[in-house]
This record gives sequence, structure tokens and C-alpha cells, in this order.
Amino acid sequence: MYRFCQIVIGPWLYLLYHFHPKPCKVKAKTFLAVTNHTQNLDPALMVLGLNRHIRFVANSTLGKGKAGHLFRHFFGFILREKGAKGDVVTRQIEENLKAGVSVGLFPEGNRSWDGATEFISKRTAKMVKESGAALVTYRLTGGYLLKPRWAATKRHGPMRGELVHEFSPEQLAAMSEDEVYKAMCDDLYVDAYKEQALHGDVYRGKRLAEGMQYAAYLCPCCHRFGTIETSGNDISCSCGLKATYNEYGRINGEKLPFDTLMEWNRFQKEWMAANADGLRAKTSEPIASDCHFHVMRISEGVPETLSDDATLSIYGDRLEISFPTEGHDTIVYDLYEITGMGNFLARSVYFNCGSSLRYQLKAHNAVSVLKYYALWRVLTDRVYL
Repeated sequence: MYRFCQIVIGPWLYLLYHFHPKPCKVKAKTFLAVTNHTQNLDPALMVLGLNRHIRFVANSTLGKGKAGHLFRHFFGFILREKGAKGDVVTRQIEENLKAGVSVGLFPEGNRSWDGATEFISKRTAKMVKESGAALVTYRLTGGYLLKPRWAATKRHGPMRGELVHEFSPEQLAAMSEDEVYKAMCDDLYVDAYKEQALHGDVYRGKRLAEGMQYAAYLCPCCHRFGTIETSGNDISCSCGLKATYNEYGRINGEKLPFDTLMEWNRFQKEWMAANADGLRAKTSEPIASDCHFHVMRISEGVPETLSDDATLSIYGDRLEISFPTEGHDTIVYDLYEITGMGNFLARSVYFNCGSSLRYQLKAHNAVSVLKYYALWRVLTDRVYL
């Protein structure tokens, strides 16, 4: 099946992503391949770049429904539920490697929001050490600016892939866990804007700024959450902020102290950290609130739709889901009761309360759900850099 896809679908992917992988050859018979995450079809691009059969760790949603059944049957994904403990997945990875099946993994767990490689857990380095297999680090560049995670449209521009290092089992055995972790982080780190400047790449398209409000949730001028709006190539806020997004991935605006979304995101994180005490004191009115959410509750693995028109609000001490048109009681959780939170696509957010209760919310409107994750981390003293 993989060979068929390489021959039949591969040429189409080269054209679709303007993909230019650097020729390489992996020496090891069995290996764990780790890659930074920029596009939904990164697994296919990694296979094209390495020219080897790889079984991938993927989001559990790919295994659901009739289409999911076909994916599981033909590609044998190792499925993982976002936010769930990774013990079972780790065991499956190790079992595949010991059986001689190479495994592909995106240790960030998410596509980058701002063009920089996301946080990588040290647990990955521990698994690498314990697996006894070779480690391959493969880096993708250009993918973020080709279609940012938040973007409404795809651009036309180049994407590249290269094998950075191949570490043999003997080399890994001689390295400490911290050394493996550092090597992996160094090899996979990408600054999309430095790469663009290095190669002089141009990413032309239409409506280049649309969707940026998903990632740019805090206005740098008035410091309000959820007030950024986008249309075409334009970015604005009701406070008077006006800027444009260009084909080089840069943001031009007289009132902005930066010109990339990476710097904007850094500003958001630093501002929230510096104002955390003030944010925690806001308990009578929400810090951020949005309406028109589809809400699903999953208890003991059983899904239940609660509403298709709920309101999500976060305060300095709690998270609330209210149902203006449903007649249900408002669901309230202390922020410290929430054991895990994250994002699926641009408009979806989930949070866990213990190991058996989970809520999944999807916004019908173009609002940022990333801000709820960011605020939850800051307000509960979790590292968010």
C-alpha cells in the first residue's frame, strides 16, 4: 500500500506542496523517525523523503468511522487520544520496533501555531533510549508559511525536507537521556521566518491574513482578548490597530512593535505571565468569553452531545460552559480541577477532568480557542513559554 501511494499519489504531493526533499538513505533496518510538524500530510512527506516504510503515531480521530476503518486497515496507524496518557502508545511503539517495524512520530503532538517548533516532552527521549532502535531526525521547512495552522487559504511556495541525523543504537546507548533530548530538540527546531529569509522564499496567495485571529488572540495595543479581526490581507482591532500580512509571512503595521506572528505570540505569553496576578483577580466577569459552541461530553468513553449553541467563558479561577437556549445547568470547573487541555484544529478545544471525563468543544464562529488553553496554563502556574 505504501509503495502504491508513493508511485500514484507521491507525484501529486510533490506538486501540491512544492516539496523538495534532500536525497538521503537511512542505514538502519529498523528505526524511530521523529519530525517537526507543519502540515496535516507531513507523514506522507516524511515517507517520500526517507523512502522507507514507516508506521505512524496518529490522532485517534483518524481511526473513527468508515474512513478511519480503511485508514487503520491499510496504514496500520498507532492511534493516540489527544490529552490521554501515552503509556499504551509507548508500549505499542516499542513492540513495533522490536518486531522490526519502523515508527514515525511527531513529538510536538501539534502543528506549530506561530512558525516555531513547539514544545517537545522529555518522555520522547526516554522512549528512544529504552527502545533499543536507531533514531532518525527529519526536519521539514517551509511548510508553516505554505499554509499556517490558522490560515483560511493555502499559499504557493516551496517546502523542503532533510534527514538531519541518524543515531545508531550504539551511539544512543552511549548518550544520556538529556543528551538525546537536546540532540532531538536541536535537530527539529525550525524558525520559519529565518528559513524564509535564508532562501528568499515567496508565499503568494489570496486572503493571506484570514484566520490569524485564531493564533493572535491578544491585541498588542489595547491588551484585550479576542478583539483581533482579519479580512483579506488586513488585520485590525476596534482600538484602531491596523496591519497587513504579506507574501513573505511578515506583518506590517505602524502600531506593531514586531513583524512576525512568532514575536506576537511571544508578546502574548510574556504579557500574560507578567499580568497573571491581575488576571486571577478577575472572578466577577470573564477574562474571555465566546458563544455558539458545539459541546460533547465523554464520560467513561461514552460520548454525549450536550448542546450545539453553548457559551464558553474563562475567569481568573474557573471555566464555565453555559447553555442559554438549552435549559441545562451551567457547568463550572475550578481551573485546578482541569487536568489537561489542548486544541485540535483552529476552532476546537478539549479539556479533561481526571482520567475518565472529557469535554470537547467546537466553535461555529471564527474565534480563538487557543486563548483558553493559554490562559488555563498561565492561571494554574503551568510553564507556557
